[in-house]
Amino acid sequence: MTQQLQGATGLSGMSDVFNSFVQTVRLYMRDYPELNRLVKGEEHSSRMIAWAIMDMLSDFAGTPPNLGYFTLEMMLQRHYQSFCLRGTVISLLQSAAILQMRNQLNFSDGGISVGVSDKAPQYLQFMSQLQQKYEQEKVQRKVALNIEAAMGDAGGVHSEYFFVNGWYGNY
Repeated sequence: MTQQLQGATGLSGMSDVFNSFVQTVRLYMRDYPELNRLVKGEEHSSRMIAWAIMDMLSDFAGTPPNLGYFTLEMMLQRHYQSFCLRGTVISLLQSAAILQMRNQLNFSDGGISVGVSDKAPQYLQFMSQLQQKYEQEKVQRKVALNIEAAMGDAGGVHSEYFFVNGWYGNY
């Protein structure tokens, strides 16, 4: 069972870090055939999770200020794993909610009503909770990266005292 929950296959042509993150998303979503009672197999394919990761990266890069494009590896090196996970899950839930809304069917005949289970409101409610925190964190991270870029490689702006005696002992 442990091997099954680890996820056996990855995406060809992707880095080990990327494939590992796909499995992390799958683990967070608990999207395994043995855990899905109503869905046969996995609800989200590895390819769909990869798309959601790319969507999250595009969203982050496209949010002002423009600081360039970040790869998943760059984001994870900065310890943004929970942020990336939340953004990826939001994209997956948006996609799943669209599918649920499109496949909603209510039928009534002779006083008997039949409807296909509509999970879209539940997806949207959970997604909105995640998205609120994600959007706040995205702004904070973009501000921090912008300040970091303004400070340059020196790690900050030195006072005039640095030029008088700051280099002593830094050989």
